[in-house]
Amino acid sequence: MSKIYQKKLSPLKNSTGRNFGGFTLIELLVVVLIVGILAAVAYPQYEKAVVKSKVAKILPWFKKIKEGRELYLMNGGNQNCMDLGRYMAALGIEASSRCSGSNEDGLCANENSWCDSTLYIDDKTSISNSTGHARYYYRRPGRTNIDFYIILLTFFRGYTSEEKTGDLFCKPATEWGVEICKQLASSSVTAKCDYSNSDCYRINL
Repeated sequence: MSKIYQKKLSPLKNSTGRNFGGFTLIELLVVVLIVGILAAVAYPQYEKAVVKSKVAKILPWFKKIKEGRELYLMNGGNQNCMDLGRYMAALGIEASSRCSGSNEDGLCANENSWCDSTLYIDDKTSISNSTGHARYYYRRPGRTNIDFYIILLTFFRGYTSEEKTGDLFCKPATEWGVEICKQLASSSVTAKCDYSNSDCYRINL
């Protein structure tokens, strides 16, 4: 009857020849510290990069809105009607929009009076009209409305001497928003914009 022989494994040894039984507490703490530092530095930069990519998708729509409005007015459209759907139609672009107060998508019913609407880019992204501006709001995931910034495209001459028709601004609401606006702006110099006379950063389309 044959015997089964089992070779006894020797304990692992490191380069010094001593037995290696695992990591020490100091080594684990160093690893945790390094990971923490990388997370603290890398994640905010990653978050900003994600936001910039999202805004990069939005900015061409502001350019279309501006061009569509100019064409709409050239064809006799009412200046007081800020129907983003009509601006897209003037460019021959099919887009989902809804007049304010309506429960269904479509153009505002009365083109000859004050009207405004919302343009839907996708199920999570929209641009809306308010007080002579087209506005895009961004809220950080998991945050309340205290941490967002606004992209503003003016339709009428602004409430301050610095704001003109066709100007595009980034309006920050937090220090985080300020950093984002600075990255999106063509200059770090602020300008006054919108009815609250807020500090904004001018963006070139």
